[in-house]
Amino acid sequence: MAVITDERLGRVAISMLNSPGDERIGQAIGERGVIGAIEYWRAGQGSSVICARINSTLERAEATLAQAIAAGFAFIAPGDSQWPAQLSDLDTQMPVGLWIRGAHDLARLCAQSVAVVGARACTAYGERIASELGTMAADADQCVVSGAAFGIDAAAHRGALAAQGFTVAILACGVDVAYPAAHKGLLDRIAGEGLLVSELPLGALARKQHFLIRNRLIAALGQQTVVVEAALRSGSLSTANWANALGRTVWGIPGPITSASSAGVHREIASGQANLAMDLDSIFNELLQV
Repeated sequence: MAVITDERLGRVAISMLNSPGDERIGQAIGERGVIGAIEYWRAGQGSSVICARINSTLERAEATLAQAIAAGFAFIAPGDSQWPAQLSDLDTQMPVGLWIRGAHDLARLCAQSVAVVGARACTAYGERIASELGTMAADADQCVVSGAAFGIDAAAHRGALAAQGFTVAILACGVDVAYPAAHKGLLDRIAGEGLLVSELPLGALARKQHFLIRNRLIAALGQQTVVVEAALRSGSLSTANWANALGRTVWGIPGPITSASSAGVHREIASGQANLAMDLDSIFNELLQV
């Protein structure tokens, strides 16, 4: 076996394992460094799944990175100028690297940012509020971070774009994959005027488990998180939970007490896990003081 000495290619290969957020990977890198962790797995130590796949991904890593660069994509890693410092708050669950589609600087955009999340099956009220949040963020020179899903996410992205602001979409698939397919136009526009970001390699398809895992990145990249609408079992609440765990401020947008789409938000507010947003100005007044 050839000795691997290029840390960036090592990180590309690890990202190709399709194991985002795996704490075993983060712990191995933290204890041994990227090259040491790779040699550890190649020696048959640690996770049997990782050990079985590491050599094949290493063989493909250089060609994969070259193809990505030729297609206009980028791969950034800790230590790069574009790497957002706040991702280190994730500790062993920090991504090994990020695939980027777009020409902007991720660290610069996320230096002033707000995460906006909520229900896919949102109400007209929630869609309007999310759009207004996106527009107000742009007016306040804040980047909107969200997940490009149907409903609240898309409305927040569109609100920011309509006000000629910046927005970053964290995807649960490769940055070259249009998911949901109906959002191809929106994703292309975000890539042109903001950034598409994923820890999954090019060509990776969206899987159910990827959505909850990527929520930690949305929470980490936003200085604050706003939950617009969320049912009691909404995945958006996992973003709020991550934001709280990372010490970020979480805001909840209240809705009608009869609305199932707002029940999860109301529970977060009642339990003290989210601040009650009395109006949208209060959110941005605090953001501008960060």
